[in-house]
Amino acid sequence: MQVAADACGDHVEFTFRDHGSALPGYAVAYEPGSTAKIEDASGRHLEIAGTDFIVVRLMNVMTAEISGEDVTPTYTGPRRIPGDETRFVREVVKTGDFEAMVTWVIGVEGKRPFNATAGGSRLVIDIG
Repeated sequence: MQVAADACGDHVEFTFRDHGSALPGYAVAYEPGSTAKIEDASGRHLEIAGTDFIVVRLMNVMTAEISGEDVTPTYTGPRRIPGDETRFVREVVKTGDFEAMVTWVIGVEGKRPFNATAGGSRLVIDIG
């Protein structure tokens, strides 16, 4: 997971291990804070910086490999990533990891156009 900016806008990049197969399914859309800032499964309200929220749902993906009793994390990064060096992104927060769906919320300042591009082992959300 990487958050960066350039002259054209901000970029949130999800990188997946390449197993020679297609990327996981995904859906990316703005949602109101009343639904975006709710943790999957628990229903707990989360604080997320920003005034508008882009929700990224990754389907058929997990952040750990499970083999019998053994659980090995495949994502060991932070649950919260600040948008310190970005123009629009204020914070990116993992809000769910439940039943083969991982959810991240991108908190932005003001509703901005975005584009999701998938290729290779990456999903990139361009915001600007």
